Amino acid sequence: MDEFLSLLLKEIQKTSWLEYLAFLSSILYVLFAAKEKILCWLFAIVSSLIYIYLFFNVNLYLDSGLQFFYVVMAFVGWLNWKEKSKFKIKTWKLQNHFMLIGINCIFTLILAYFFKTYTDQAYPLIDASIFCFSISATYLITLKVIENWLYFVVIDFLAMFVYWQRDLKLTSVLFLVYTILALAAYFSWLKKMKNQER
Repeated sequence: MDEFLSLLLKEIQKTSWLEYLAFLSSILYVLFAAKEKILCWLFAIVSSLIYIYLFFNVNLYLDSGLQFFYVVMAFVGWLNWKEKSKFKIKTWKLQNHFMLIGINCIFTLILAYFFKTYTDQAYPLIDASIFCFSISATYLITLKVIENWLYFVVIDFLAMFVYWQRDLKLTSVLFLVYTILALAAYFSWLKKMKNQER
């Protein structure tokens, strides 16, 4: 364990200031989102703009494109969350999730095939699944659908391994933290949703 921690520390020391800034903005985004603070969307924009550049430079084109989507969704989320009465925390029916997962699986296979065949994309299947499911989960968070956090637990856990392999060590640590925060945010929103219903 000590060996792993010293290796991790050594790798993190090589991290660029841009990746540190993206890391900090990303953490603030999730913390504010978990507390339903509209300010979260500002930090989402900052971190996403930085990660567009960082991911493109390590051949994670799908991740880079995903960050463009995140910037747009941050503006949508900002506008939606301003209308507090309309956008309370809610849950989706199981059949909606089955449909969403099925559609995401189809698009994942199509994107993975395209990027494996026509580009030098790293980890095309895993990255395509991260891309597709992240779009859906981000859309769900703008609508305050509680299950978004469960999607993000799985997405963030997968992403952690991809970023480690592409020498984005601090970003990999970020996604480990994201996994833990997404679980905590789910239970926080669950408690708030129960209070809403009273």
